[in-house]
Amino acid sequence: MDKKIDVTGRYRQELLDIKNKLNQLENDRYYEKSGVKMDGYLATNIQDLRRSIADLLYKIEYGEDSTMEKLHKAIDKIDL
Repeated sequence: MDKKIDVTGRYRQELLDIKNKLNQLENDRYYEKSGVKMDGYLATNIQDLRRSIADLLYKIEYGEDSTMEKLHKAIDKIDL
């Protein structure tokens, strides 16, 4: 069966951000557990994940450019 869209390839950066956040939580990297403020509170991390997932789903559903596609377009506009 042929893919209609390569979500994992096109939205690699967005998926990597979600994967990294989940890995941090899995490894107890949140303020209440680690005591390190840069890890952020558990509630904040959950809100970030919800936002990231919603953003990714929106991009997929509406054919929006991925983060990397936007970056490439911005770089292409720069005259050096």
